Amino acid sequence: MFTQPSRWSVVITPHAERLQNRRTGDNFLVVCKVKDFEGAASDVKIEWFKDNKILPKFGSVMTIERPYSNQLMINRPKISDGGEYECRVDINGEKQEVSAEISFVDPPKFIDPDTEQHPEEGTKAEIKCQVEGTDQMEVFWQFNGVTLDETHPRKYEFSDDKQTLIIPNFEAEKDDGIYNCNAAQYSSFETLSINVTGYSAPEITAFEGPSKNLGFEGHDIELKCAATGKPIPLYQWYFEDSDEELVDTDKYKVDGGLLIIESATENDAGKYKCIANNTVGESEKVFDLQIYLKPKIEVLHEVTKKEGEDVELICSYSGEGQLKAQFVYGNQVFRAPGHEEDREEEETPKPNNADDDDDGDDEDQNSEEITTTVAQNSQEEESDNEIKDQSQEQDENGEEAETQNEEENDENQEGQMEQEESARRRKRSESERYSVYAEGDNKLILRITDISLEDAGDYKCLVENEAGVSNRSTAVNIIHPPTLRHYSGPKIRSYDGNTATIFCDVSAVPAPKWIWIHDGDEVEADGTSIVLDNKKERSELTLTTKKGQNYGKFTCKADNGVGKIEKMIEVVRIAIPPTPREVDCKKMVTPNYGRCFFADGLYDDEESRPTEMEFAIANMEDMEGDFDWKDARVERSKFENETIVPNLKPNSQYMVRVRAINEAGESEFSEETALETTNPWAPEPPEIVTMECEERCTVEWSVPNDHGAEITGYRIIVQELASDNEDNDDSIANSEETTTADSEDDEKEEEGEEEEGKNVSEEMTTAISSQEKAESQENQEEEESGNKKTGSQEFDDDTTDKDSESDSDKNRQDIGTPFVVEVGPEENQLELTHIKPHTYYRVSVAAQNEVGWGEATQIEHETDDKPTETSELFSTTKIAIAAGVALLFLLLVIDLTCYALNGCGVIACICLNCLGRGANRREKDVEAGRGGESGHLLEKDGAR
Repeated sequence: MFTQPSRWSVVITPHAERLQNRRTGDNFLVVCKVKDFEGAASDVKIEWFKDNKILPKFGSVMTIERPYSNQLMINRPKISDGGEYECRVDINGEKQEVSAEISFVDPPKFIDPDTEQHPEEGTKAEIKCQVEGTDQMEVFWQFNGVTLDETHPRKYEFSDDKQTLIIPNFEAEKDDGIYNCNAAQYSSFETLSINVTGYSAPEITAFEGPSKNLGFEGHDIELKCAATGKPIPLYQWYFEDSDEELVDTDKYKVDGGLLIIESATENDAGKYKCIANNTVGESEKVFDLQIYLKPKIEVLHEVTKKEGEDVELICSYSGEGQLKAQFVYGNQVFRAPGHEEDREEEETPKPNNADDDDDGDDEDQNSEEITTTVAQNSQEEESDNEIKDQSQEQDENGEEAETQNEEENDENQEGQMEQEESARRRKRSESERYSVYAEGDNKLILRITDISLEDAGDYKCLVENEAGVSNRSTAVNIIHPPTLRHYSGPKIRSYDGNTATIFCDVSAVPAPKWIWIHDGDEVEADGTSIVLDNKKERSELTLTTKKGQNYGKFTCKADNGVGKIEKMIEVVRIAIPPTPREVDCKKMVTPNYGRCFFADGLYDDEESRPTEMEFAIANMEDMEGDFDWKDARVERSKFENETIVPNLKPNSQYMVRVRAINEAGESEFSEETALETTNPWAPEPPEIVTMECEERCTVEWSVPNDHGAEITGYRIIVQELASDNEDNDDSIANSEETTTADSEDDEKEEEGEEEEGKNVSEEMTTAISSQEKAESQENQEEEESGNKKTGSQEFDDDTTDKDSESDSDKNRQDIGTPFVVEVGPEENQLELTHIKPHTYYRVSVAAQNEVGWGEATQIEHETDDKPTETSELFSTTKIAIAAGVALLFLLLVIDLTCYALNGCGVIACICLNCLGRGANRREKDVEAGRGGESGHLLEKDGAR
């Protein structure tokens, strides 16, 4: 029987060579299909075999049936997956088979790939790319899209089977870039991209310091070292031959190639070495710094004279360069003739930050003081004398003019004699009573004739050269009668067995003799109950007060032979205060404290006035049974017209008893009285808000009264301000100081820090002239009856005026949007961001509790040269934690989405392996031939 040959055939794709040397790790698909068969697909049976074993429909090597074909899928093949595969086809009993020889090889592998290479410029650069592969592997290089070979104009060279690219005379400008090292092997192709950047050794191109290598004493000196090189060089600084590197200290500020020597001294002269280095090499240079010193002034001796006598002050000095000397007294400046023309328009002598000399005087002088000329001083002096002595001149005009002419003639004759004797050139100013002589090049003499009390005070000699100004001061004392500066106050409170101290402080030349009078008799110190301590211008009397002893009126008397002064001080006996009566604690109710009032006139008597009130406090519910007041809670408060009962709970009822306390003792407790509190209120404003700036600015505040509800947070508002008084440079420059002074004065008034007030008063009083002291004393005596100061508190009538003057009227407008931050209740300070130097700010702080926000406390602050850094509200650590949490949350959301839509992801893996979910579904999918997600992909490929 004749069998008709089959019209169909079996084909495998890809063919022949494309099945050989396939890349390991890349999924590989081979399709076996039937051609030219026109029958039903169900009649076609196609199977894949290896080693006579049918291949499964799942696994790393699997088959996927399709109509008229069967796909062989090798997932991530290995070399061992190579071999002979057979495709066997059976159509209605007719069989055919085709073999496919498949082999796999590993792709080229880069060994220790270096993707950043940095040859040194100007050298023969070797760019290395080590590759592992078969003998069939080929390596070639590309740069900027061009394949490199020996024929390239750049004259590239290769070694190690082209695994090393050699670039002669490497130049970063044209050779820097990305070089691709390509390795081709059979059907595999691998590329390693290498970023090649030429490096160069450092070269110091600039080393700058002060002009002519000359720095000035007391100034900050900057040395700047700049170098080129790749990578960017690092800098090191050394002084002289020391091996110790200069780092940031109080003396040096180092910022890379910048070295700042602060407040240079003679010891800072020498050689400074800058070293710039990087991974390629290093370079160094030396700067020889010289220090130009400020003038040196010899000590000036104190002078004491009588009114009408002449005074001569001698300032001897030495120094480098051109020296200019002058005397300064108050706002008057005295120079030798010839200096006025040179410096008539000059401002304050430079430098502004000159150091003080041995006498410790403050050398800061404003420009008005320094630019006042002798001629102006003379005119002012003549004008003052004319006004002061107008009536006397009318009566004695002829005689006084005659006397004045005679004195002038005497002075002229005396000056001529001195010129002849010293054989030196002396010049006199045109001042009537002040004469300034320049003797040689290193001595300035100020002569004052017919000296008066107005001439007393500190005279300062200032000597200037290019380095700056040095100064020394001396005091000119004019013999004058005592004038009272301070005393212990009109009344001092004491009690039996106590020790009280009273004192008087005067200004007098010479120093006075002291006498204390009590009840008309001179006080005699016995060293026990009465101790007397007399100093130059101050006398203290320490008294041990007993019943009937050492109380009453004491008078201090100061007599220096020129005049005398006396002041009465009363030592008042303090008695134990009476027991409080008519106690009323219901007039004003608050959430967490009470306010109690007492019988009118009960404590009007100063001798028995309390200083404190002590409260025994009991809750109403605690008093229902047997209650002992000894178990009551005790609180103390400062005595006032309405005395505070602290530390109460809101919406509560109490019974209180109170007793009065002063230095002498304590009274009995009063009768019981009721006290109740209200529901909580919003918090009080913080009592204290401060802003301080160092490298960063920090606002700090005190914890306010929470009014019965725990504080839940604070709100801080920072508003930048503009001043309308921009033309007033002095106001702007001094505003920080004024604000601080006002703040301190306010705190002293509120907290009753009388001792600080005493110190401020002493400093202010010392600064005024003798005439101003006398006027101040007269005002004090007129207002003495209205002043009631106790203990050792001192006074100064100028204080109020100074405070008033400090509150200068400055209209400041808001600039931009305020910066608002809310913080938690545990915080009481905040670092501010973006605070600018030399800028006004208004800072408001308010507290919040469950009731709401309380009123804010506001302060104004002007920054100076600080802050030098801005700070962030959140630290880097907090930002990193927040970013990590956000990323974790995002990944969780993505994983949940994948699980819900596709049944994949971390959650799906947990469910499959731990909970058993999804297993049955997967088995059904495999049996149905869908093969899950991979099946969809393959089906798509098969169709293609």
